[in-house]
Amino acid sequence: MIANTTLAPKSDWDGISRRLQELDRRDYSFATFYHQLFAPRRDHGRRKADRRFPVLDRFEPTLFTLAMALMCLSIMDSMFTLTLIANGGSEVNPFMNAMLNISIWAFAGVKMFLTAVPAIILVATANVKVFGFLRCRSILGAAVGFYAGLIVYELALLSLI
Repeated sequence: MIANTTLAPKSDWDGISRRLQELDRRDYSFATFYHQLFAPRRDHGRRKADRRFPVLDRFEPTLFTLAMALMCLSIMDSMFTLTLIANGGSEVNPFMNAMLNISIWAFAGVKMFLTAVPAIILVATANVKVFGFLRCRSILGAAVGFYAGLIVYELALLSLI
């Protein structure tokens, strides 16, 4: 049995023309942010535009591990730097030296902020290609490698004390 349906005249409904005119009809709000944190749904971009700049809801465990390793290494770097300074060393970075002159808490807070924000951005944009060939996940891995090398260097300096 076929139901007798009447369609609205084409001039009354502009859904198709609206879809053709707008590239992205999604709205972002704090609810979007909440769902991304606690109820993620997407693990890859669905639209063609999403594949060009793929910010995802769901992340691989490897990315979380790299971000946490980066934060832990940053904390170790802060502790080793403060230990070296207490034993006669000096901070080479002029900005962080200025923060250290304000207070140890300013130094630690700014250092954690300047490590955490880029880590979050690199995780959120892990599949984005920078300069057309380098993915953000590679930059995150390189940052972890850099910090690991810095920790080894600081351990070598601490062994001289």
